[in-house]
Amino acid sequence: MNRNDTIGYKMRLIHNRIHKRMEEKRRENEGDLTGMQRWLMGFLMEHEGEDVYQRDIEAAFSVSRATASNMLQVMERRGLILRVSVEHDARLKKILLTERAKKMLEQAEMDVKETEELLTMGMSEEEIAQLNGYLNHILENLGVEQGGHCR
Repeated sequence: MNRNDTIGYKMRLIHNRIHKRMEEKRRENEGDLTGMQRWLMGFLMEHEGEDVYQRDIEAAFSVSRATASNMLQVMERRGLILRVSVEHDARLKKILLTERAKKMLEQAEMDVKETEELLTMGMSEEEIAQLNGYLNHILENLGVEQGGHCR
């Protein structure tokens, strides 16, 4: 069997190209955000309208108080988040995304959409649905649940 003809090899090439493209877009649009900062911004966007505190960040990302505190301080200095006191407990500060961070996330979503369009260019809706089915099947075979978690 020729290595270049294996599914795993082709998937690896696809992964590498997608990763390279998204990193180029990230550098163009976001500058030097770390992966963890991007994940945290996404988490805050998903929980917009809810009160999110540092302890929620610690739990969601399995990081220590010190790590969460340092990360939030850096993001606050960079104008990505605000920490706002709450009325019911002066010690607590909820974490909010700034408009700047929201714009960065919107651009990232547009980059993902553009990449998805590139990946499926020339495919019919039926072919895209079939491809998604095949990919889901492969993920199941590898023990990966939807959402990216391993069983």
